Amino acid sequence: MRLLNFLLITLCAAGSYVSVAHAQTTEIDPYGPPDTTQQLPLDGEALTALFMDRTHRGYYEVGDWEDLDPAFTEEMKADGTAIHERDGVVSVGQWRTRQNVVCFTYEDLNGGCFSIYQRGNCYYAMSAFTSELVAISVLDGDIPDCEPSFA
Repeated sequence: MRLLNFLLITLCAAGSYVSVAHAQTTEIDPYGPPDTTQQLPLDGEALTALFMDRTHRGYYEVGDWEDLDPAFTEEMKADGTAIHERDGVVSVGQWRTRQNVVCFTYEDLNGGCFSIYQRGNCYYAMSAFTSELVAISVLDGDIPDCEPSFA
């Protein structure tokens, strides 16, 4: 009986811990990542327009977000060229959109495909394969305002 009580208490505590961890927020985004079960990613022309001939300033980690110090910039040109800069290192690759994902490939850098969700002027890059949040970006020159809008 003691073992059963111990297991029950442990499971309840673990569930509480997971709920708290999932609800964590950041200074740049006090609302947390978008709920992909309630919101659709950008697609088609909207997705292409977001990237073509645009530069995004992005954040990978909480420390970047708290300091508003971007971890990277990504410039996407109309010809499909992508220029990624992080910590003074520039990588050139390719970008393309297909339906509701944008994909990046580089010779010297991991790329990937992402579903992009918008909240305020923030763009959430969620892995197209795992739905995990990879980065948050804003258009170069914008100050992040990720407040959700409710219709």
